[in-house]
Amino acid sequence: MMSYVSIYRTLQILTAQIKKKPLALSDAGDVDGIVSATLFKISKPDAEIVLAHPQDVLRSPILRRVYWDFVADLPCPGKARLRADHHVTNSPCADEEFYDPSAPASAFLAMKALSLDNNPLAVTLVNLAVETDTANIRSQEALLLDAAVKGAGYRGKLRLVELLAREGLEALKREEVREWISRHEEMRKRTEKIAEKIPVEKVTIVAFKKDLGIAYRYLTILLERRGAEFTLVIVPRGLFKFRLYAGAQPSSSYDASVIASSLGGGGHKYAAGALFKATSLEKALKRVLSIARTHYVIGDDAIYVANEEDIKKEKIIF
Repeated sequence: MMSYVSIYRTLQILTAQIKKKPLALSDAGDVDGIVSATLFKISKPDAEIVLAHPQDVLRSPILRRVYWDFVADLPCPGKARLRADHHVTNSPCADEEFYDPSAPASAFLAMKALSLDNNPLAVTLVNLAVETDTANIRSQEALLLDAAVKGAGYRGKLRLVELLAREGLEALKREEVREWISRHEEMRKRTEKIAEKIPVEKVTIVAFKKDLGIAYRYLTILLERRGAEFTLVIVPRGLFKFRLYAGAQPSSSYDASVIASSLGGGGHKYAAGALFKATSLEKALKRVLSIARTHYVIGDDAIYVANEEDIKKEKIIF
């Protein structure tokens, strides 16, 4: 059964095709994807913006059937005129590629691709995308924009793209945007409380028995700040589905994307993820651990299972 977001995306695509509007596809998950989409909206104000996660692109026949005018921060859906991306796990395939794995953010490449280098708003937004995508947030604006993106739902993110393209950072002062920011701030606080209770090893693996609705990518960052060099977090996502969040210290020898790509996902050396199938949490954990151990030495003392939100941990040995 199609989800609400899948149905809404399909209606967006059909509407754009009927009205002959430029059609763009960008990552829904972070500031880099939202800023990339905003840059296309600045370039083409009448464009229809569709947002998706990497797994959506890889698995949706609808997204893969469309010829996109612009794709950013995502695997190539198959048919695209122009694409901007910096993920080493995403192979180029568009008619015109702005692809550079060494670039700090896809938005940086999107700005070049859309010839917005001299647009002050575009430059400002790209700088914020670089701050968030390199996990080096220094400005209050980057912190607020990151919270707004992560606190908004699908239609909220579309609204955010529209507001950023029209109003720039003044959009962050709007009441609706402040509500998304507040929602994410509450999630951050819960994540921080849980992170404090997780024992940290050089390699730290945490398997959650249920989805607690916290910011799991932020959790990996918090664990790394406390000393973890390599972090793997596994979370149930529906029937027989699990989400892996992988993180690595940029200065370490670990590569998060290696594990994620082996599970059909992707990302960067220091942050990657995948959605995969398993019949139980134990089997999901074993699958992740088996892949990780083909690349790195990982002992059983690195593995913890989170039972409830109060984070009672159990060491487990396979």
